[in-house]
Order: sequence, then structure tokens, then C-alpha cells
Amino acid sequence: MRWRIISQITAKEVLSTLRDRRAIVSNLLLPLVLLPVIMLGLPLLLGSLFNREQASETPLAVENLAELPPELGEQLALANVEPYAQDDPEAAVRNEEADVGLTVPAGMVQRLSEGEQVEVVLYSKQGNLEAEVAVSKVRRAVDAFRQELVSQRLRRAGLDPSLLEPVSVQAVDASTVAERSSGQLSWIIPFFIAIWTLVGGQMTAIDATAGEKERGTLESLLVAPVKRSEVVVGKFLATMLFGLSAAVMAILGYVAGGTILRGLVTSRLGGDGAEIVELLGGSLQVTPSSVILLLLSTLLLAATLAALLLGVTMFARSFKEAQSYVAPLSFLLILPVMALQFADLLELGVGVYLVPVVNVLLLMDEIVTGGARAASVALTWGSLIVVIVVLLALALRNFSRERVIFRT
Repeated sequence: MRWRIISQITAKEVLSTLRDRRAIVSNLLLPLVLLPVIMLGLPLLLGSLFNREQASETPLAVENLAELPPELGEQLALANVEPYAQDDPEAAVRNEEADVGLTVPAGMVQRLSEGEQVEVVLYSKQGNLEAEVAVSKVRRAVDAFRQELVSQRLRRAGLDPSLLEPVSVQAVDASTVAERSSGQLSWIIPFFIAIWTLVGGQMTAIDATAGEKERGTLESLLVAPVKRSEVVVGKFLATMLFGLSAAVMAILGYVAGGTILRGLVTSRLGGDGAEIVELLGGSLQVTPSSVILLLLSTLLLAATLAALLLGVTMFARSFKEAQSYVAPLSFLLILPVMALQFADLLELGVGVYLVPVVNVLLLMDEIVTGGARAASVALTWGSLIVVIVVLLALALRNFSRERVIFRT
């Protein structure tokens, strides 16, 4: 193969794609901006909302408010909960007149003083985040009142309250710093990188194959003194370049989201809000080695998708038909990423690192969470190189078949 010819074909495809300004916006600007926004925007939003709800006063609709023990009222006040009388707290919650309601049994103070057991009923709508925060405040107040009541009864009986807790449990988080800081949204990073790798390369692949068919320029290229292998490699490099550029911008967004914004914004949140941000991944750790591993993995993913796109879009007779072929390919990325969320529950063996696309998504997730091992890196990269060679051979075969080239 003549690399001078290949570079000319690659340059032609790159210039053809760059003439469309939408390609620059979609390939370079969007992945750079969107990933930091998603990575930190959602955790920070939830953290801010959680802080606001904790600090604000929560109305509590109470049936039989007069029966509410004063000690429980004090605990509710400490939790920023303001009880008010309501004949039907369940209906008030159902009709969204209140986020949380409470029914206090008749004679509660008298029954507790006589040592009886009483039951209060808590009403809320499950799945409502604001209501869940309000319920947690009420539960904390009721638990504190109950513990104090039990301690008082035990002391009156001459018993030590610690008798009820003969065994205590101290939970220690043994995860690494990277695992702890990656949070519940770490799976977004490999998904975002993979999606933009596909989006970035598909426009070039379609234009270089079905687009040339539609414009009638592919025949002119093929009758020129150029080998089919040179045409395929030139178009492959151009497609890979755009896919890789979009992915690199997404990685830069990951770096920005994990360093600059984390230092500027997350530190301003305190208390429970900061814990929510860290739980969701707002304190993501970014290291040079993780960025390098992500770049190399992305290079192989971009090459895999570029070879696949060329082979698929070559069958299309028009630009629109090629788009219909490419759209389902996104499910090759979405489904594995959805499965990654349950990776801890799945018994994944070493063989999963031999499955194309799934292996690189899993590896990227491990890189982000600091759990990548040399064996998984070697298996993933080695299997992807084999897949790239096979897909390029299939693409070359399609470019050599007149039935495919002149399919109109």
C-alpha cells in the first residue's frame, strides 16, 4: 500500500466532513461541554436540593396533634419539622397538600406513661425525592424520641440502657480512594465516551460510502489508479480520526469535570449535601495514568467502530438508508452500559474481556473506578486488535464486490 495515496484519501474525507460546520459542533464542542455538565450538574443539583430541604422547615400534617408528646415535639423542632393539625393526613399527602403526614393514637401520652406500646402511622408518597427527605427528618426525630423513652424506662427499672445493644457494628469502607470517589454515576463516563466515538465517526463513514454513491463520485475514485485496500484504509483513518476526536473531547470534559469544577463547586457544599455529591461521583479522582489508559482504549474503540461503520454503510444505497443502518448500532453501546450498572451482581469471568465493545466499556469503567488490572487491559486491547483486522477485511471485501458498490 502507498501511504501517500492513503493520506490523500484521508485528507479528502476529512475536508469533506469539515465543510459541514455541524460536524465541528457535534464532534468537538458538545462532548467537551456535556460530560462535565452531566457529571457534576446532577450531583450538585441533588446535593443543593438536599441541603435546602434539610435546612428548610418541613410542614407535618398531624392527626390528634394535641396527643403529641412534648418530647417528640422537641425532637421534631430540632429536625426543622413544624407539626400542624390535620384531620386526615393520609388524604392531605395523597392530594399533595403535604409531603408527609402523621397519625398520633388517642391517649398517646397517657399510654406511654403507663408503659404501653403505641404505634404512630407515617404517610408519604414513595418515589418522591422531596417527600423522602421530609420523611427522613421525621423518622430521625421519632427514632431519637423512642431511644430516649427506652432509656428512661430502663433507668427507672434499674437497668443499664446498653443492655439492649450487647453487640455494636462499626462499618468501615474498605474501597480505594478512586472507587469511593467515583460514585454511582461513574458508568456515565464510558457510556459518554463510547457514544461520542460512534457519533463522531458515523457522519464521515456515511459520507465516504453511501454519500459518495449518492453523488456518483465513488465510481470515479474506484477507476482511478488506486488500490481498493488504499481506499478502504484512507476512509477508515478519516472515520477513526473523527470518532477519536469526539472521544478525546469527551475525555477532556471528564478531566475538567473531575478536577476544575470539583475544586470550585463541590467544596462549597457542606454537610449532607456534600455527602450526596460524593455518593453520586462529584468527587471523582482523575489521575494521569487513568487518562492515558482511557485514551489508548478509546483509540482501539474508535478503530473498531470505524471499521464496523465502513462495512455497514457500504451496503446502503443512499445517505438516508445508511443512517437507518447506523442507528441500531447505538444499542451495541447502550445495552452493555446498562448491564454495567449491575456488574457487581453478575459473575463476570475473564471471558467477558474477549467480547468486543463490552470489554472496552467494562475496562473504561474499571479505569474510572481505579480497578483496572493488567490482565483485563491486555485481553481487551488484544481482542480489539483482532476484531479491527477482521472488520477491515470485511470492509475491504465489500469494497471489492461490484454487487455492493453498484447497489442502487
